[in-house]
Amino acid sequence: MNLLFNFATSSLDPNVDTSYVSLRAGITETLVHLNDEDLTIEPWLAKSWDSKDGQLWNFELREGVTFQNGKRMDGKAVKASLERAMKDSPAIENALRIESIEADGNALTIKTEVPFPEFPSELVHPNTSIIDVKESDYINKPIGTGPFAVSKFTPGTAVDLIRFESYWDGAAKLESARFSFNEDANARSLALESGDADIVFRPEVESLENVKAIDGVKVESTSTFRVHQMTMNLDREALQDIHVRKAIDAMIDRSSIANTILHGHAEVATGPFPSTFSFAPDYQKKENGMEAAKGFLDQAGYKKVDGVMQLRS
Repeated sequence: MNLLFNFATSSLDPNVDTSYVSLRAGITETLVHLNDEDLTIEPWLAKSWDSKDGQLWNFELREGVTFQNGKRMDGKAVKASLERAMKDSPAIENALRIESIEADGNALTIKTEVPFPEFPSELVHPNTSIIDVKESDYINKPIGTGPFAVSKFTPGTAVDLIRFESYWDGAAKLESARFSFNEDANARSLALESGDADIVFRPEVESLENVKAIDGVKVESTSTFRVHQMTMNLDREALQDIHVRKAIDAMIDRSSIANTILHGHAEVATGPFPSTFSFAPDYQKKENGMEAAKGFLDQAGYKKVDGVMQLRS
């Protein structure tokens, strides 16, 4: 089985790899993860957790979990893994804000620097994946608890995987797999058409109709967290006026972008998160179009001169 993805990595070290290959490929796992349906936090390597004050947290780890080298995953191993992640990644250190970790068998007691009710949600991050830190070849062969272990890693090209027979949630159906990389969308589509890849992530949108026509190929399209956005430079004096920014926003034809540039494989955004998410607010309807933009510019002190909106002197 060859899975072809649109990102590449030169390291499988889960604590620093921003492509998150070790987690995506099933090599490592985190203490908790997100439910695919409603994004609630669910147990993974940790089976339960609680806190009375939001600062002192008690985690109970799953029993019977082993690393791919046969060693037991317990509180001591998890403590060492999290401490290494914070040492090697300032971003993770700042996100977790852990003051101390105590381990006792399969129990972990974590104290954060300040009351931090959102702490468990930070543990879904792939860079907090748990590994056996006593195995030092983090770049080429991290030892995790996932259903697949590393057989061979070719930086920037692929990682070959073998089934971990003693996986705590039952052995995978595949004996082996290849998790390969190619950042060229056209090349990924051609690999699927030629049979060089069995599964392709994010093929070239323009080639989807050709891909759909291939016998035995199924194309799946689903909503994701990815948002395409335009960032305005507020160092520019004109953009410091919110009415100017609203005027620019009113002129963006989101429907055309979704239907043409993205070939219908996008939803028109009304805010940074889809309104279907439980934590997303109900965004107010915006004014759009030329007349709305003229109205905002008028409020910003502009007037129409020879067909051009100019700032009044």
